[in-house]
Amino acid sequence: MVNQIETIKIEVRPKLRNPLMILAFRGWNDGGQSATNVIRTMIKTFDAKRFATMDPEPYYVFSENRPTVRLVDGDSRREVEWQKNEFFYAPLPGLKRDLVLFLGTEPNLMWRTYCEQIVALVKDLGVREGVTLGAFLGDVLYTLPVQINGFSSNLKLMDEHELERTSYEGPTGIVGVINSEMQQQGFQTLSLWAAVPYYISIPNPKAVLALVTKLKAIFGFQMDTSDMEENAENFDNEINDVVSKDPNIAAYVRELKKRDFLN
Repeated sequence: MVNQIETIKIEVRPKLRNPLMILAFRGWNDGGQSATNVIRTMIKTFDAKRFATMDPEPYYVFSENRPTVRLVDGDSRREVEWQKNEFFYAPLPGLKRDLVLFLGTEPNLMWRTYCEQIVALVKDLGVREGVTLGAFLGDVLYTLPVQINGFSSNLKLMDEHELERTSYEGPTGIVGVINSEMQQQGFQTLSLWAAVPYYISIPNPKAVLALVTKLKAIFGFQMDTSDMEENAENFDNEINDVVSKDPNIAAYVRELKKRDFLN
């Protein structure tokens, strides 16, 4: 099966114990970079090793999703950096199982092929449980705890962990498509979404902390969140300062507080 996956380059083939996969995608599904920053944090915290990458050529319209350039070799040469879709693995602390992490960019083209190839690779490695992360922009107060919505193919899991069930119907992103593909391939799936304020356009560490906290509660792994907690507190202080200096945002926040009080 792996030989049929033409756009995935396997660098190392890991031997995995009862692996859990967590995925996040840059783009439409990633308000405040919350979902992708969870994956970045886990990669760093768990010292996860990259084991495969995807060729971006078939999946992106580069005039819309542009590569970037950076200077290398003492500023004597420019290197093009293309859209990245990378697979990592690490032991999951506190559990006798391993973690597969995927950090990608929502493609412009060939969504079905893109999802089929990701799922085919990890299924061949023994993955049967997949979690997608997302964050949506909404009319929410930045001062309140971040609300986590979700849906799982295991309804008992939703009840046990008091997940707010989403009833959304409408246009979907790559997260919805890959969830569907995983379910068709017999995976147990879970999708977690953080609600982040649309009027704040910077990365949201409170949402990162909320997603990680929910993941820890559901799966029981160990992960130090002290740095995330400090970042979340600093974020609140920073946004308080921004709101106090912008009368338009301040008025909107007051309106949200009034709605919250009435509800």
